[in-house]
Amino acid sequence: MVSIHWSIACVAVLGTGYSASAGVVSGSQTFYNMSSSSRTYTYYQYAPVSGDSGGNVMNGSVTTTLTDLNGNGATLSTDPAGDAIYTATINNVAVQTLWNSQFGFTVGQFLSGATVPASFANVPLPSGVPADGNAGVVLRFTLSAGDAVSFAYTFNVVPGPGALALLACAGCATNGRRRKG
Repeated sequence: MVSIHWSIACVAVLGTGYSASAGVVSGSQTFYNMSSSSRTYTYYQYAPVSGDSGGNVMNGSVTTTLTDLNGNGATLSTDPAGDAIYTATINNVAVQTLWNSQFGFTVGQFLSGATVPASFANVPLPSGVPADGNAGVVLRFTLSAGDAVSFAYTFNVVPGPGALALLACAGCATNGRRRKG
């Protein structure tokens, strides 16, 4: 019983440290369409993010595996509105997209196939978008009937060089005090 309480305390501590560092959204999700018609899905995942007001950069990626479960091929595509399949958000504002309008991927009967990963790296945070709040990934897509799709995705906001230098200076000052004491 003590170990259960300790585990919960550890999760709470890690959660606090997580929100105080660069925001990271990462996951792997599988969706099954067991209906008899194509379905459109929207999935959200958020994480707290904290940063200064300038110099932040963003990184993100997405890949997928599509599987035909019913013997008539499988199709993954953008939703009917033409929204991107992957949208990175900060405070519910879209800041970067991947697999934009008219994206599609298919596999044959009883086959599986993986897409080539799509990514962006070191993209400056758009002006006017605060780095504090929440970072998120939104997946919007249409999946053919009787099929499955698995996504692996990431999105993170990295503090700019000024913030990292400040953290390094704080670490050096703390180490110096410990040695003297």
